[in-house]
Amino acid sequence: MFLLRYILLSCLIITVTACSGNQSLQSRFAPVNPNTENNTTPNNLPTPVENPTGVKLPDDFPKDIPIYNQAKLITVDGKQTVWSSIDPLNLITEFYQQQLPAQNWNITQAEENLIVATKPDTQESFKLSLTPSNDETEFTITYETEATVIIPTQTNPNNVTIPNNNNDNKPPLNNQNSSSLEELVRLQIIPSTEKLNPHESITRREYARWLVKVNNLIYSDVNSKLIRLATPNNKPVFTDIPTNDPDFAIIQGLAEAGLIPSTLTQDSSSIAFKPDTPLTREDLITWKIPLDFRQKLPNASLDTIKETWGFQDATKISPKAWQELYVDWQNGEESNIRRGFGYITLFQPQKPVTLDEAGRILSTFGYQGDIRNLKDVNPQSTINN
Repeated sequence: MFLLRYILLSCLIITVTACSGNQSLQSRFAPVNPNTENNTTPNNLPTPVENPTGVKLPDDFPKDIPIYNQAKLITVDGKQTVWSSIDPLNLITEFYQQQLPAQNWNITQAEENLIVATKPDTQESFKLSLTPSNDETEFTITYETEATVIIPTQTNPNNVTIPNNNNDNKPPLNNQNSSSLEELVRLQIIPSTEKLNPHESITRREYARWLVKVNNLIYSDVNSKLIRLATPNNKPVFTDIPTNDPDFAIIQGLAEAGLIPSTLTQDSSSIAFKPDTPLTREDLITWKIPLDFRQKLPNASLDTIKETWGFQDATKISPKAWQELYVDWQNGEESNIRRGFGYITLFQPQKPVTLDEAGRILSTFGYQGDIRNLKDVNPQSTINN
């Protein structure tokens, strides 16, 4: 019996000694941390990625905006942050579609590469745009702690109409996304009493109105560059824009100048203008470029668009837009696409344009050095309408 106990004790000592040098065996007997079980972070979020660029989030970055941990922060520009991740686009999109509602965000628009959300009670807004690039996904988060809302105005001693934020101590909105719309309010292109959500789609009617008013204001000193408005005596070009339409003079004027497709340009598919449908990216570019270039458009082909812009969906773009897109590409950093949409590899020609995007594109007119900015316009100038 004594010999048996001795043998059993020796075996136990040998086993314990072996475990002390075996990490695999040790881990089996180690205490379990409930927050790290199965080697995952709390809530099963991705493991954080170190940021080698040294870029940091601003101190006032909203705590209720979810951060995709498996991403690197690339740049910070006011209330716009740009990130990069090796994860595919759909994984990042699914993360935000799940996490935003958990933080009481109301998703108002959800597409493959775009998510827009708001908090009606606090007037906060959130926009996520994603772009696949080689083996990574780049995405941009733009937010507003106070939504860009145009509300009743106050008048200063010089009789210049300015937005009234009902808080004299509150600093004015200064990020790029809201400043373009504020310029349109300052110059009375947009009525100062009109409430706007910058992430809503702009209609064809609204864009036509803004386009003509901004052009005629920014070139008020160049008679040959003004868009002449139509008179009620003109025969309507579009079946849905009669002479008593409030925007007849503007829309008819654009058609008679050949700046938008109509039967006057031999476009049999443009019998109706469809004023209250959302403006598409393709129409935005084709209407605006002639007012930047002011010359006969050069020839362009599908191969031209592929070789310049490199859009993955180039085959979805109408041949009627190839020339305008080619001219826009030649305009470098002042191109409408770069200013309005940033860096993109998908043009999405039929995607609706937001009020914010339209405002940014209308903030500048001109081509290759001969550029005019709306912010430089004197508010005392008259609008030819």
